[in-house]
Amino acid sequence: MLPGSKKRKADFTDVVMYVAIASKYLRTIILLVTLSLTAGLIFYIFSRPVYSSKSIIQFTSVKTPGPDDKTIEGDRFNKDLWLREFYDEHIVTRTALKLDGSNGPPSNAIKQVRATWTTDKNIELNVFSYNPDWARRFPPEMLRQYEEYEQETLQREHKAEIAKLKIQIEKLLGLLAVQESNRATVLNPFNAESLAMRLTELRTVPHELESLRLKLVRYEEIRLKLQNPKLSDSERLSLLSAFSNEVLEPGSFVEIDEKTKDALSPGARPNNGTVIVPRSFQVASMGAWEELERQKLSMERTLKEQSLIYRPGHPKMQQLIKQYEALEKALKEELGRAQSRFEIIGLNLHKRYRYLDGLYPQYRVSQVDYQKYLVEKSRLDKGDFDYARLIAAANQRIAEREMALTNQRVQLKWLRFDTVRDEIPISPNRFKVVLFSLAFGLALGIGLPFFLEFMDQTVTNVEKMEEATNIRGLGLIPDFEDTTAEAYPLIFSDGVANPDFIENFRVVRTNLLSSAANSKFPQVIMVTSTSPKEGKTVVASNLAMSFAHMGEKTLILDANLRRGIQHHLFGSRSSPGLSNVLVEKYDVVDACRPTSMENLHILPSGDQLEGDIERLGSPQFVQMIDQLRKRYQRIIVDSPPVLGLAETSVMQPAVDGVILVIWSGQTPTRAVRTAMEILEANHANFYGFVLNRLDMMATMNRFHYYYYTNHYYNRYQSLTRQPNT
Repeated sequence: MLPGSKKRKADFTDVVMYVAIASKYLRTIILLVTLSLTAGLIFYIFSRPVYSSKSIIQFTSVKTPGPDDKTIEGDRFNKDLWLREFYDEHIVTRTALKLDGSNGPPSNAIKQVRATWTTDKNIELNVFSYNPDWARRFPPEMLRQYEEYEQETLQREHKAEIAKLKIQIEKLLGLLAVQESNRATVLNPFNAESLAMRLTELRTVPHELESLRLKLVRYEEIRLKLQNPKLSDSERLSLLSAFSNEVLEPGSFVEIDEKTKDALSPGARPNNGTVIVPRSFQVASMGAWEELERQKLSMERTLKEQSLIYRPGHPKMQQLIKQYEALEKALKEELGRAQSRFEIIGLNLHKRYRYLDGLYPQYRVSQVDYQKYLVEKSRLDKGDFDYARLIAAANQRIAEREMALTNQRVQLKWLRFDTVRDEIPISPNRFKVVLFSLAFGLALGIGLPFFLEFMDQTVTNVEKMEEATNIRGLGLIPDFEDTTAEAYPLIFSDGVANPDFIENFRVVRTNLLSSAANSKFPQVIMVTSTSPKEGKTVVASNLAMSFAHMGEKTLILDANLRRGIQHHLFGSRSSPGLSNVLVEKYDVVDACRPTSMENLHILPSGDQLEGDIERLGSPQFVQMIDQLRKRYQRIIVDSPPVLGLAETSVMQPAVDGVILVIWSGQTPTRAVRTAMEILEANHANFYGFVLNRLDMMATMNRFHYYYYTNHYYNRYQSLTRQPNT
């Protein structure tokens, strides 16, 4: 079978092919099935019996597991992970040790323990044991051992974790103390609280100084304008009223010099150099002069109008003059008070400015010191580690561990046995062993032959060879067992015709002649093979005899100068022959001798040559073939094999085409393709191939090629000999 062949629809031919393969390897199939059954019997005899039990355990999830529980995924308790822990190998080993009652390694009495969830969320525990007693004792004991293991694990983990956390807390406390000490060493010289309070007190100094500076500038501007003698009292009061919005606290002390004291009104002059600000210095009193000024202006208009009516000495005029003078006096007194207030306000502004100006350097120093404190504190904050948080986390973990110590993840309670097989073992099962052994033997017995056939790349079928090589199959030669033909059967031997071979080579001859329509006329035909012993010599001689039997004058030319044997087949001598013609320039006409068969001549190989093989590709060989073409209608050239030898390739220009002989079941397809590539590289013309020595006893071949069999030919001859009816 050729691997990779094109897939087609299954038909009866495929069935026959499979039957043929099975019949070919029938002994192997029977042997493999027998060996498999024997192996199953040996397994049944020597395998240990296995007993089992299936029990139900009630499962109840109680509390949230501890912080180190691996069965936690996020915030959810994973029951499947817990179940794998429940029947883990170490729990099984612990239970086996308890049942053994020894301190050594447990006996090999447990084969497998498996736990699964039931539909009602309980646990189904399956125990498979080599000890029948353990099938009953193991499940309850395993439950107890698991609970003991859980408690031991919790206690051990609790102690180890608590000790570890306490050591960690002590270490963190020490590191925190060192950090706080370093922090105090750096920050204590700054006295942060005092700096903050002082800076808070002095925070308004710059703004207030700037405000006082602007007020003093206005004060000096107004004071400079008041020195103008041309200003009236009303104008002076107007200037002073522009500065009257400055508020003095009643009862405050203002120090004045002598010059300022003399400038004050008599009522506002102090006995010493200090003035106590009265309540009359409030801003509200500064609006009285405007009313006096309106009354004065009104009185001036009245006097002017009355002077037109009355004389100056008239009593009414005298009364109006007195009223006018009283208004002037009151206005002057108001001016004196305004000037006194203006001077006192100026002194108070100067005093306050000097005071704040003295505080400003202190503010700057405090600000610089506090900024240094903030820089150092920020540096320490960045460099310090939050040991307090780690200590709190460790304490929280200790609390969780204490709580987890009293927690139980689950509650388990053994309920009952579902099934117990402690008398009749569940394994080995005779029926299953026999069934498995038989199935395995059949699978191996059927699979191995088909695998061998798949791996077999030798040629066994004409149609598949045509697909693989893309050249025509001219016919096939069955592998007949003919004792009279000895090693080299011929269609005519000692004048006796072999009807089986005759028909075979008639088919080859007919197909060869029909190929002339698509290629060169087959006058000089080379018969070759990929390797030695494939039957090319027999095919070449019988094909030549077939042409001669048809009446054509035929020459069989033995071109195998190394080991030609055509002269043995026809009972002739080997020399003079082809080698003598090429080397000694012997006349080729004299070298060609007739055989016992009419119309058939032979040109033997002649004396064996080893060094002058290249003469087969010389112009002399081409001239010789051209000379023979004129004397013979058909020339059959028996050439050496293609692979490993060069003669066949170099002779291609002298011949018309090539017939490739393939040994059925022996020649690999890859070797055929390689030989074809070599010949195609030398411009060979392929007429086709002949499938030689086909085993007609094989079922597949009998089905495909029954008309090539001896029985078919004998039956045909017997029918043809009957008289026509």
